[in-house]
Amino acid sequence: MSRRGVLAASGAVVASSIAGCLGGGSGSAPTTTDGEPQPPWTTEGLADYIDGDETLTIYTSTGASEEWYDIVEVINDEFGTSIEADVFASYGSEVTQRFIQEHQAGNPKADVLSSASGIDERMTNTDAKEGREAALDIGREYYEWDLDQNFWFKDVLQDVQKYPFYAITYNGGPGLALPINEQLFEERGLDIPKNYNDLFDDQYEGLKTTVSSSYIASDMVGWIIEHHAAKRDMSEMEWARQLADHLEFVGASSHTAAAREVRDGNAPMALYNWPTVLGPFMSEESPLRAVFPENVKGDMGGSPIAINKNAPNPWVSRFFLSAYLEESVQRRMINDVARQIPSRLDLDYSDQDPNAYTEKRLNTPFEPVSFWDTRGTVQVGQQAKDEGIFEL
Repeated sequence: MSRRGVLAASGAVVASSIAGCLGGGSGSAPTTTDGEPQPPWTTEGLADYIDGDETLTIYTSTGASEEWYDIVEVINDEFGTSIEADVFASYGSEVTQRFIQEHQAGNPKADVLSSASGIDERMTNTDAKEGREAALDIGREYYEWDLDQNFWFKDVLQDVQKYPFYAITYNGGPGLALPINEQLFEERGLDIPKNYNDLFDDQYEGLKTTVSSSYIASDMVGWIIEHHAAKRDMSEMEWARQLADHLEFVGASSHTAAAREVRDGNAPMALYNWPTVLGPFMSEESPLRAVFPENVKGDMGGSPIAINKNAPNPWVSRFFLSAYLEESVQRRMINDVARQIPSRLDLDYSDQDPNAYTEKRLNTPFEPVSFWDTRGTVQVGQQAKDEGIFEL
């Protein structure tokens, strides 16, 4: 029997037991005459409305799928559903291309996205050139709208975590890390840098530094260049060229491969990486260490969930997003979900006994930035790429 059938058969007893599992977003929502939940949507109201055994198709630029199967398993466990996940994980550019091609062909397959980075960059660039409304029109073309108003979590998330087109569900904390091999640094007598300007010191001259040759994130390298060039009172491209000349950039096939190269001692350092990518390589036995530079921005480019405007399963997608941000699910992300950490900044996770790396990510000071604040860093990073600074 479907979830809806169970609820209909068991009535208030089953509904009451499910409600007891829910966190801050629980509580029934008003419905229309045809039974559809009305905003603001609650997790309970959405769970009541879906069958609960559907397949949810997830497109993600995280490059790995394990965490998405984990999170769906946690949600199923918490809310008594049996949703199946179908995950397409690749680079942001490939996710964007596949999603847009399906959109143009009128053959939508993705239910939720995290994230089509090419669309994000197009929106931020349009915001700079044509204004905010023109940028929002791009979002309206591809994404379900008013997520910041239609869900219970509008009163829980910070403003920089919620938008009409997506919500930040995971990877709260610093937006990038400087990966080093601590063992190699010790053997060579190198100081551990605190920021990228430290790397101009003579001791790092010619240091082999891996960079993903398949995809360089414009917002990440843009923040590195923009922030640190200002500290040295240099032009942005001059700063970037000097750093490239000072270090020895070598290509890696992906960000995951770059992390592996550093962990395995094939390079002492990578230029940057996402904290989520580094997570699986950060065991106690691993010499890989994530340095979080001073004043690193958080949510750079976001770690978002957007719902496809033409999602094949819109109500399951809405339930998934709502459940993702419930306190019970956010807490279980500490130990039960690979790579990700929660985004709810209103919760204390010490009772979940996070490992040393997760605890560092949760407690490292960072500067939260909005989706629109990435505009400048994206432009700087793209200019550096266009001028060949990262050609390997």
